[in-house]
Amino acid sequence: MLQIAVCDPNISHRKTFCDILSKLLFDSGDYHLTCFSSGRKLLALEKQTSLFHLVFLEIHFPDGMSGLETAGQLRYLSPDTDIIFLTDAAEYVTEGYRYHAFDFLIKPVSLARLQDVIGRYLNERWKRPADFLNVTVQRCSIQLPLSHIFYLESFRRKIIAHMWEETTEFYEKLDHLEELLADSGFIRCHQSYLVNSRHLRQLGGSTVLLSDGTSLPVSRTHYKHLKNILTIQHTGGY
Repeated sequence: MLQIAVCDPNISHRKTFCDILSKLLFDSGDYHLTCFSSGRKLLALEKQTSLFHLVFLEIHFPDGMSGLETAGQLRYLSPDTDIIFLTDAAEYVTEGYRYHAFDFLIKPVSLARLQDVIGRYLNERWKRPADFLNVTVQRCSIQLPLSHIFYLESFRRKIIAHMWEETTEFYEKLDHLEELLADSGFIRCHQSYLVNSRHLRQLGGSTVLLSDGTSLPVSRTHYKHLKNILTIQHTGGY
């Protein structure tokens, strides 16, 4: 399911925009829209922030935190989330692209312009690596959204997928998952752990901190690679 957030302080603009967006996405498969009146409220849901695939983000908010500041923190919390800025001030376009925005919509947004942006976004999204990990649990095939997985743990011949508020266990080899998910941002930090790079937050001498507060051991073999990944994320390379 495509998770989309719309962040706009004007309730009337927000409702109109979401109504039009819903009509454009009607034939595009499953999606869910979540509305926020400020960037602060979006970022307050820190653990859920990384679940959004796309955020439409107004630049001007009356609470003191601008959309550009919000985008900076969003990039840190969820490097893979796409951002499309909304504003009535064209002079912010150049500055907005510093945050690797997918696009920039000037208000009032025409139906044709929004349709073009959504069409391009969906086309590019389908070309990206798979968003799900297909696993078998008690003879049933299920899909685990990759963005929901904080890390994968190898334990007694099983893999435990640690996700937001739940875990899922299935039979698989961590070496195979490392190869399978390499292009989706999963990297090895230890013989027993494969972490989702979008949830990396801080690297210590022998541990790594994830966005859900979990601290995992880091082996010497994988330390340098993890450090490089975090450096790229913090400098906006992702």
